[in-house]
Formats: sequence, structure tokens, C-alpha cells
Amino acid sequence: MIKQLNLFLFTIIICLLPQHTIAQIPASPFLHYQKFHPQDSNKLFLRIENFNFVKNNEYSGDFKDGETLLGYVMSPKLTYYANSKLRIEAGVRLQKFSGLTDFSETEPLLSILYQPNKHHTLIFGSLNQNHNHGLSEPIFEPERFFTATGENGFQYIYSSSLLKFDTWFNWEQFIFSGDPFSERFTYGFSGDYKLFNFNSNKTLSIPFQGVTTHRGGEIDATNEQVQTLINLSSGIKFEKRIIDSHIKSWGIEALTYIYKDNSSEAVFVYDKGHAFEPSAWLSTKNSSIRLAYWNGFHFIAPKGSYLFQSISASNPGLGKSRRELITAKYNYSKTIGKGIQLGGKIDYYHDLNSNTAEYAAMIYISLNQSFFLKKIVPRE
Repeated sequence: MIKQLNLFLFTIIICLLPQHTIAQIPASPFLHYQKFHPQDSNKLFLRIENFNFVKNNEYSGDFKDGETLLGYVMSPKLTYYANSKLRIEAGVRLQKFSGLTDFSETEPLLSILYQPNKHHTLIFGSLNQNHNHGLSEPIFEPERFFTATGENGFQYIYSSSLLKFDTWFNWEQFIFSGDPFSERFTYGFSGDYKLFNFNSNKTLSIPFQGVTTHRGGEIDATNEQVQTLINLSSGIKFEKRIIDSHIKSWGIEALTYIYKDNSSEAVFVYDKGHAFEPSAWLSTKNSSIRLAYWNGFHFIAPKGSYLFQSISASNPGLGKSRRELITAKYNYSKTIGKGIQLGGKIDYYHDLNSNTAEYAAMIYISLNQSFFLKKIVPRE
């Protein structure tokens, strides 16, 4: 049955391809948070965010079990622009896997966004998780967009011609005094700083990202030790955009990664590690390919994909000091209606240490639309 499903997914993805398509690297299919529209001051909208997916992970190695995921994440909510700088959203996030009678997650949504100008954005409550904050797969598993709970806490986003920066706190477990469990939160940041604009079509930049997971607290009644795990990454990226061509852009990138266990006592068998990942990509309007080489030593990332790590999710006692992978990723995405995207992706991983191959295939359709309800005149 799994082989038939893989064949079905591959066939659909191939059928989606337009003639003369050459691959690209879109940011990711994981998009739902609406851009801020200051011109909508005092207007109320009904917004629907929906992501439907079928993903088959054909993993047979020692580090991550294979699985098939079918379902959707849907967030209906009301969006109100109090003025040209403030937006309030309230609704519910529904997570459903096919074959289950009930929703696996039902979460309230409340987001307050303040944008004093086009450079600065502050978000309180439900956060903007678009494109998984631009984090790379080794330190943040992309599937978390539709398998994990939504992120809640505080977020600051800065955007200018030279610097893109996103930083956030996702507070996952709040505690009161005497609670029998620890507080948990994740702090992250990501961004890109342009060093040079050789011309309007060539850029050299420094990408950077980091994720810190923390478990602890001083007022709980648990004996769990404080745990703080840190992942950092940075490097250099060159990108060239092409005018009047099927190929819209191409680029190369080299990233270094650092892992550090900063806990009071070491949590894992490895308390520090590093990795190196050079990559290259081509892009067109709708499709993409990215090739990369991964070389990691004692690398661990609690939020990342276990396919890149030195410890195993499927075999908890297994550890391998050095991991080497060749990865290839193909993405396709097409707009089929206003706010509606249809796409698919194929991921291939070749483990150079064990000479084994693993892959995953996904098709998805996402809908992100807002419907005007009425104009509201506030009163004191």
C-alpha cells in the first residue's frame, strides 16, 4: 500500500509540472499569516486559513521512522483593524488527521499586531509562523507547521532593504507555583543581512538563525533538571536573479552549525557538536530544486529533523558521531485561485555512512482568504 501511495504522489506531482519547467527554491509552502494592510483601518473581516496535506515519509534508516500523514490544519478567525497601525485577530486552530474521529488539537487563537511603520512589527499572542520563520531543516523540522501545536508568545519582525530579522518566544508550558511539571519555551531568531548589492540582480548576504529550547523554572514542584539546548547557524549566500528567462534565479550557500548543551547536567551523550552544509539551487516561477551536502559531528537539534542528527529518534540508544548526507529537494507550487496554492514536493536523502537512501513525497493545497464583513466606527 505504501508503494502505491508513493507512486500516486509522484504521479500527481509530475502531472503538475508545466512544460519546460526548471526547478527553483521557493521559501516554503508553509504560509498562512496575513500581511498587514493599513488601508483597512476600522474594517472587520472573516479570514480562513487552511492547509490540506498528504505526506508519505519513506524512512527506513536508523534515525527516524517512516510514516504517512493525511489531514488538514484550519484556522477560521475574525480580523479587525482597529486603526492603521493595530490589528486584532481571534479564532480557533483546528488540527485533523484523516482516520481519527476527533480533532487532534483544538486551540484558541488571539493575536494583536502592532506595526508603527513598514520596518517594525510587534506581535503578541498567536505568532506569525510563515515559512517556519525561515529556519533550515536541520534545526527545525518543517512538518511542525502542520503536526505541532501553534506558536504563542511574543514576536518582533524587522524588515529593510539591507536586513530581514525575525525573533520570537514560543511559550509552550506555563507554570504556577507548585505545579508538578516544568515550564517550557523555545526562543528563536532568523534573518539575512545583505553585504553587497553588486547590481539589482546580484546579492551577497549573511544568513543567520538560532533556536534555543529551555525546560526549567523556579516555582514548580518537579525534580526535573534544568535543560537548555542551543543551536546556531550562519554562513554566506550568493544569489543571482535573471530577467526574461525560464530560470528566475540561482544561488549558492554555505552554512555552519553549532550545537551546545548548556544544561546544569548533560542531557544527551553529546554535549556539543558542529556541522557544515554547502548547497546550490535553481529557481523558476513555480518549481524548484536544491542540492546540498551535510557533514555533522556530534550534532543534535531538539526541534530539527532527526535525519541530520547524531542521535536517533527511532532507536533512542543509538548514537553516531559523524553523519554525512547528500540531499536533493524538489518543490512545485502554483496559484490556482486568489489565495489558493496547489503544490507538491519530493525530498531525497542519501546517507553516505550507511549507503542507504530515504525519501518523502507530499502534495498539498492551501487556502488563505479574507472576506470583508463590515466597517466599524469605534466609540469611547
